[in-house]
Amino acid sequence: MRTPFPLLCLPRLALIPVFQQMELIDVIAFSFLSKRTHNLSKYLRKNTSFRCNLEIETDCVCMKIALTYGSILSLYFYTDDSTMIKVMFPYKKFQWKNIGLSIEQWVERVLDVTKCPSLRKLKLDAVPKFDVFSVFDVIPKVTELGIWSNCCRALAKKALQVLSPVTSSINMHKVPFLNREEFQTFWMGNVECLSIYKNNLSRFQFNIDDLLASNAVKIKLWEVSMSLRDLNRFFSCWLNKTSNTRLENLSVRSLGDFDEEIILKGLNATRLTQNRTRELISTNTFSQFRVFTGGFDVRRKDGKLATITVAKTFGRTYINFHVLP
Repeated sequence: MRTPFPLLCLPRLALIPVFQQMELIDVIAFSFLSKRTHNLSKYLRKNTSFRCNLEIETDCVCMKIALTYGSILSLYFYTDDSTMIKVMFPYKKFQWKNIGLSIEQWVERVLDVTKCPSLRKLKLDAVPKFDVFSVFDVIPKVTELGIWSNCCRALAKKALQVLSPVTSSINMHKVPFLNREEFQTFWMGNVECLSIYKNNLSRFQFNIDDLLASNAVKIKLWEVSMSLRDLNRFFSCWLNKTSNTRLENLSVRSLGDFDEEIILKGLNATRLTQNRTRELISTNTFSQFRVFTGGFDVRRKDGKLATITVAKTFGRTYINFHVLP
């Protein structure tokens, strides 16, 4: 018969090397035992942060933590059976007993122990059967907020209201606004990177004036109705500094054909040869490495240079506008 080791009786200095040798999964499990073990786990484990994703499902909150060597630790808090927390580790599946933690307490403890300064991704793709709004209050920052087609309007609007100020990138497969006024208030806010998929903006009569009024650093519009003449006007306004001067990247995907004469009219663009390659590394929040071959250079009245590139794949046309640093 084994005698339990009185770990909590050790002095603080003796506990430090113990926690430094513990695996993350063991530290998280230990933190769920009580407030005291939570505080010890939070302050004594080695100072290494992990990347975490959070997914809101119909009856579950899932936290996925990226470990070393590409492995993932997944924790599931099921609201219909809140007495247990299901754990999936590479080649293992087991359960931890919940001592009575609420969803927000559970999320907060995981973020504390992993020393996660911000969620890497928050995915909303469900109509929750539980009150999930309190979870947003314990999230410090979100690198990427994803609103998917199955997300209910109330959840999406609340997430945008609470998290937009602390979110770097917003991906919207569903636009939750009821009218054009609500949409414009959001659209003209200080969103860093905004991606909208499918033609979710048609009911708001989205047009070139809306695009010109945006304040985002990066914009991705895929399957959003936008003509080549509209894009030409947008580029002309950028050249004259009468549009969003913060813009660093605009990406548009459409089903139409590309007409070089329409989109480049009046831009005084310089064609880049196919064997000329340019490498760009953006310097803002969304560091991204891109290699361009060919395309067209356009220069703003203040000397700022940008490149327009076009690609056709599977019947779709991709038009990318990149401002050089």
